[in-house]
Amino acid sequence: MASVIDEPLKRQHRQKRIASEDEKSVLQCKVGNPNCGINLGESLAQGAIGVMPCDVCCAEPDFCRECLCLLCGKKMRCGFNAYTSVRCFARLSGGGFCGHAAHLMCALECQLAGVVKQLGLDMEYVCRRCDSKTDLRGHVVRLLDSLRYSSCRFTVEKNLGTALRIIQGTEDGGAKCLVHHLQTAIQMIWKGSDIRVVYDLLDGKKEIPAD
Repeated sequence: MASVIDEPLKRQHRQKRIASEDEKSVLQCKVGNPNCGINLGESLAQGAIGVMPCDVCCAEPDFCRECLCLLCGKKMRCGFNAYTSVRCFARLSGGGFCGHAAHLMCALECQLAGVVKQLGLDMEYVCRRCDSKTDLRGHVVRLLDSLRYSSCRFTVEKNLGTALRIIQGTEDGGAKCLVHHLQTAIQMIWKGSDIRVVYDLLDGKKEIPAD
């Protein structure tokens, strides 16, 4: 008699164990990237609120939504301070959020980021997976903040150029002023100015007021 009663409990424990194992497998990087946000404990696409089910790109065995670019399929920098990639946190109808991401430069090259009038983008990124928009003002600020910690002139020039590409052509009054300062900063780097001097020029002018 006891075995009959115990059987449903055993079945329930087995189901819980399988669910737990499935959850662990979901939280592993599918491409074995040691620098994936999942492995670093800085996952932005996984969390208590969950991500949307995706049976398109995420069903591929060699695609990790957390650390691979949605546009080129190559690895991205992950983590809370990443500024060279953009992740879509749009909440979707199913209750989860998108969580797909792309290299910022890939998005700019594909005309999915920056000021793209035909898509109605103004310093924004549109996710190719769910068509939701993400404001890129914060990325501009982080790109300019990176000058404070960089001693590589190539990286500084690249980050300044990326920030300029995001905001160039905007109709936003505050950002129009920053366009001029960025153009001046890039010319200063070309002419050999000290990175700290360039950062000081931009410090205090990098905040873009929201509409």
